[in-house]
Amino acid sequence: MNTHGYTRREFLKQFAAVGAGGYLLSNRTLDVSISAKRPNVLFVLADQWRNCSFSHGAHHDELVKTPNCDKLAEQGVRWSRCYSAHPLCTPNRSAIITGRFPHETGMIQNNLMLPPSERCMAQVFGDAGYRTHYIGKWHMDGQAKPGFVSPNWRRRGFATFEGFNRGHFYYDSPTFTNNGVKMSATGQYVPGQFEPTFQTDLAIDFMKENKNRPFFCYLSWGPPHTPYNPPDSFDIYKPDDVVFRPNVVDGNRNSLARYFGLCTSLDHEFGCLMQTLKELGLEDNTLVVFTADHGDCIKSHGIAHKNHPEEESCHIPLIMRLPGRLKNGQVADNLVSSIDLMPTILSICSLQVPRTCTGKDKSAAALVRQSLADESIYAEKAGDWRAVIMGPHKLVVESIDGVQTPTKLFDLANDPYEMNNLVDLARYADPQATLLAELNAWKQKTYDPFPATPPKAKNMYDV
Repeated sequence: MNTHGYTRREFLKQFAAVGAGGYLLSNRTLDVSISAKRPNVLFVLADQWRNCSFSHGAHHDELVKTPNCDKLAEQGVRWSRCYSAHPLCTPNRSAIITGRFPHETGMIQNNLMLPPSERCMAQVFGDAGYRTHYIGKWHMDGQAKPGFVSPNWRRRGFATFEGFNRGHFYYDSPTFTNNGVKMSATGQYVPGQFEPTFQTDLAIDFMKENKNRPFFCYLSWGPPHTPYNPPDSFDIYKPDDVVFRPNVVDGNRNSLARYFGLCTSLDHEFGCLMQTLKELGLEDNTLVVFTADHGDCIKSHGIAHKNHPEEESCHIPLIMRLPGRLKNGQVADNLVSSIDLMPTILSICSLQVPRTCTGKDKSAAALVRQSLADESIYAEKAGDWRAVIMGPHKLVVESIDGVQTPTKLFDLANDPYEMNNLVDLARYADPQATLLAELNAWKQKTYDPFPATPPKAKNMYDV
């Protein structure tokens, strides 16, 4: 097992020496062709990491440092306007791997099982000859906690699986082997070790073992989701130094400082992955994708966590790197949804996008420096609300007494913290009407019954 832990002193010394410039990634980007060899894919998913909690990007949180993710953005393409289709774990994780909205799959709340009929991203990669491997939290296999995900259709195309269904056990990981034995019982995991470090080691081992064949490695970390308990070596931010976002109501500086500590700890793990790709000679032929399932309000607008249409909950990071294929240092400001990830990734890898995907291939925004016609995106929460973002505006409608009712309208270009609700103001009547028509068009073409609650998937299927 590879180990890469730093002591607090070693980390602080190295971090202070290089600051936000990164300390593991190469600055070199080569112009190479992938026509002769399909790229590997390393897909890294964080749980509850909002788009603003990085040390790059507009309106980012002060204090937090993420040098390795910053470096990835410098070497690849960063989508500045990526949104969760449903900012909750189970619904959006299913949206990522199916390219479909939760109201289409029935995955409208946590702890449901993805229906066996859904065509998933790993199945496409597996059919194309890729070695497919999943590591970490799954949260699409019903109520079982932590839950062993059986080696059959329930793994949705992942040939091997080192993880568990659900839960957040950062210092007592219940990770199962591919055959269903807890790794703590085999001695592979030592209780007390920070789970993301262990999971990153598993990913590193997998990439080393498969360096000579195409692979699709999906690494799913639990943090920075609660509990906010970073390892001591990354509990480096002082609550007194925290600067709240302008929209925070009754904020807790200690919670935010520790959330930032988790973010920086994951950034370190991400740097180790990037260093491994470089050492293995794989960085020029590996598509790296970094994103999150949803964000965390942490008392922005007085909201505790997620499942809301506000930016801190719904706006998620998305960065991709593939030297020679994706332009380096590009900021793509085209709107993109988590349902677009599957078709976009498959297209970049020259694989056929299944007709089942509702999401669209947005790769043109990353492959070339040109204007790509922008489109609206749509987000949801079961029978509670829907949102549409189009141009600079976001419209939110809610189900009030069973009636679809516009409740929020924001101009994100001029009000990025969403502090001025423009809904029903006479001077915004035209954009509100345009967005409402667009929202209704999304409902119609995706058979969304809102304001009624969509039918939900089952907790278990007999197949």
